[in-house]
Amino acid sequence: MTIIQMECFVEAAKWLNFTKAADNLYISQQTMSRQIKALENELGFPVFERKNVGVRLTPAGSILYHSWENLLAEYRSSVDQALDLFHGEQKNLRIGVSDIGNLVSQVTRTLLLFNEKFPDLNVQYEIDTYPHMREALEQEKLHMIITFGAELLHDPDLSVVSVNDTAFRVGIILSKKHPLCRRKKITIEQIQNEPIAVLGQGLSIDHEDRIRNWFLRHDIIHPLDLREFNSFYNLQIALATGKCIAVMYERVLDGMEDKLACYPLEDPDTEGAEVVVAWKNDKYAVKAKNIAQLMASKEL
Repeated sequence: MTIIQMECFVEAAKWLNFTKAADNLYISQQTMSRQIKALENELGFPVFERKNVGVRLTPAGSILYHSWENLLAEYRSSVDQALDLFHGEQKNLRIGVSDIGNLVSQVTRTLLLFNEKFPDLNVQYEIDTYPHMREALEQEKLHMIITFGAELLHDPDLSVVSVNDTAFRVGIILSKKHPLCRRKKITIEQIQNEPIAVLGQGLSIDHEDRIRNWFLRHDIIHPLDLREFNSFYNLQIALATGKCIAVMYERVLDGMEDKLACYPLEDPDTEGAEVVVAWKNDKYAVKAKNIAQLMASKEL
């Protein structure tokens, strides 16, 4: 069996979705299917059960997945360290982290674990907004960034790996003291005349456009009362005090669960709802993928 076969299998097992796995590995779905079929032929047993609604691991495939995921990570890391040594690379790794919700605390725990596994690296991170981090990445002041996938939907110049099991529900978020909170369900029609919070250019490149498009999909075209925020914490305060309502990820509740309520949307636009690690220079690809894997691990 080959490394590419093992990588295809592990990525498909991670997401239980051949299309998404192929996209993450930058190959076609046909290539993904051929590699896994070749692997199964060599092993002599199936690693996936094909269903009409998707795939799932066979018991034998599950054993291989949990073993090979760590094996491939060790393989990539050893090659990465050898390349660092050969090219005399600096041991500093600078990472930008979006200042949204408890993402920072999750990243802190991840990087502590990453440092334990790779003690020779000097890992530093800084908290900033996505536009600032994107500029720093271009200038090589940062080596990678950790943010929400929605910020990179229109940025094809970056390589991206999704962090497994970090997708968040999208919902209508408002103060628990707001009159609408007396309802069991809130619809878009009920909030169309309310002040709607949006993330300004200082925090998000296109959040305002996404909110406008969401209302347009529901045939609401009259002028919206949009309130722009360039500070995540000021946004939380405005929501908690009932000055506006937001249509955002439920992560906005972090730290204010006693003040804010989230009503999940029936037709959410969940594209980009997961946490991602992004980089521009290919030499940081292995480190970025290892960090993404650690963020999704149960070791945290």
